[in-house]
Amino acid sequence: MSSSRQPQPRRSSGRTLLACEPCRKRKSKCDGEKPVCGSCQSHELACHYEPVRPTRRQKYWDRDYVQALEDQVRLLSASLQQSKDSSASASASASPASQPSPASSGASKQQQPPPQPLPYGPKMLSALHDFGSVKWADVTGRDGLPMLAGPGRFSFFSHTLLPTFEDGSSTPSPPPKAAVPSTETFLLDIASDLRLKQHLKAHFLEHINPYYKFVDPAWLNFSDLFPHNDTALQLLYGALFAAAAYSSPMASREVAEAFMAYAEGLVQQCYLEHLCLPVLQALIIIAWYKHMLLDAAKGHLYHYMAIGLSNHLKIRDTPQHERTVSDIATIRTFWSLFFFDRVATPKLGCPTGIPWEPDNITPYIDTVSPEMVDVEALSFDHHCRLYHVQQRYIDAMYAPNFHTLPSPEKQALYAKANSAMLALRKQIDRRLYISRNSKPRRVQVVFWITYHSILINLHRPVLDPQDADMAHNIPSALRSATASAMAVTRLLKGLQASSSPPGGEEVKLLPPFMIYHVFRAALVHGLNLIAAEEAAGGQRMSSGNFWTCFRVLGELSGVWKELSEGAMPFVLMATRGWGFQEEVMGVNKAADEDDDDDDDCFEAGIDDLVGQVEGGQYERIS
Repeated sequence: MSSSRQPQPRRSSGRTLLACEPCRKRKSKCDGEKPVCGSCQSHELACHYEPVRPTRRQKYWDRDYVQALEDQVRLLSASLQQSKDSSASASASASPASQPSPASSGASKQQQPPPQPLPYGPKMLSALHDFGSVKWADVTGRDGLPMLAGPGRFSFFSHTLLPTFEDGSSTPSPPPKAAVPSTETFLLDIASDLRLKQHLKAHFLEHINPYYKFVDPAWLNFSDLFPHNDTALQLLYGALFAAAAYSSPMASREVAEAFMAYAEGLVQQCYLEHLCLPVLQALIIIAWYKHMLLDAAKGHLYHYMAIGLSNHLKIRDTPQHERTVSDIATIRTFWSLFFFDRVATPKLGCPTGIPWEPDNITPYIDTVSPEMVDVEALSFDHHCRLYHVQQRYIDAMYAPNFHTLPSPEKQALYAKANSAMLALRKQIDRRLYISRNSKPRRVQVVFWITYHSILINLHRPVLDPQDADMAHNIPSALRSATASAMAVTRLLKGLQASSSPPGGEEVKLLPPFMIYHVFRAALVHGLNLIAAEEAAGGQRMSSGNFWTCFRVLGELSGVWKELSEGAMPFVLMATRGWGFQEEVMGVNKAADEDDDDDDDCFEAGIDDLVGQVEGGQYERIS
């Protein structure tokens, strides 16, 4: 058959991006020429092309998730092998007949390979034991400085220590408080200061409420009337104004203390005579405020008052279309209390006193109409899921008897917690993922930092090399904890870079519970400083990550002063106790030589803090 088609030059690639429909159906190779391809022209077919079909959407999992899957495979394989060994030893001990001869006993012992030594030096093994053991050494502050209180497990910081008897001479004096105006003067001033009340309301709704969901914004419609509201609303507005004034650059600490003093004056009356949701919400906010001041005694007092009042919540399991406004408000208040209970202090392994089982409560996100679901609502809902997984699966590994359990039980708890975190990861809403092409929302960054911090909590209990049953998990657990700490650092750096100007207010406006997460990441980087020193290399990266976290703690001290300045000495003391003295400071200076944005005031603050640690103002009691 003759053809007027001119020969075409040979393509450099043998693959056609788009085949015509006749060739596609015949599964014949198409050269992709238009308007008629060579194959259709030779077979005298009507050649035509369909529009480009959308490619199948590929699922993307980041490297941290892939590594978690690989670690789970290793963990399950190790658990399976251990179960086989246990079954074999049990069968051997249960078999009848005579006792084995010494020679056969020696042979059987030789058949079981000895445990492989860990690839770490003595300093790293000591640091791992310190980090992974169930108890920290106490850190005691002098002259009113913060101390690490409680039995450990990243417990909490406090300014005060309860004496045996009332004796003012034997207790350190608390930090001096700012003068608080009288109640009458304060009420007269605040009643007419509409501008301040509106600013504090806006600050609360923008920078505090998105993370904790203390109140629905509609409940603040009458805040401008404060203090001329009914008693319960006076308590609520006084508490939230105090919380906003504490963290707002437009208000003073004196104003915050005046609002808080007024709210505390109403607590007893409201708790006894005005039982309603605003009172419960106010108690949660007051407890939050006291914990931020490291006033642990009053923080827990109001905390457990709120838990006690939650007994009166009427949470009904009703279909979504039948829920009333009251039902929705009650469910949301429960989740606010649950979330606060989990993040108020970084304690682990401590059971909650909330008399409700979260599994039986409608999820927070189900109380939000679909058209109103935004990143803030998703972030809070997923935070609650994260902390529920930690409470249900990870806290069991922080129980005092964890290291006394049989090895299979410990492995099973670890594997179950790991599986729960992986299952949760698969359920994370795609809208919470951070795009590389757009500026991340602060709530997204906060969620992912929390996620990786809880992963550190997952792996920490198995890092103790003195627990022979779990020692074989240490390399993979440390690798996973390091990956999570590095992810926290990357997120912090990304947030700093997205600030306008760079290094601006984005980090300072993080919620206070971020301090505990950054604190944990810094300690993991400290472990890797020890490992890098023993391996004679890689210190620069570990040091850079460590000091990034430490600097963030310093930036956060501009807003959450007491809480951040309670964590910073402990980070320094821990790393120094693990074997770094002047070396870690020297590496820091070398790593920061090229940094043009160094803040001299911040460097002076670090030097002053180091001086306090070296001067004995903080003591570590082993």
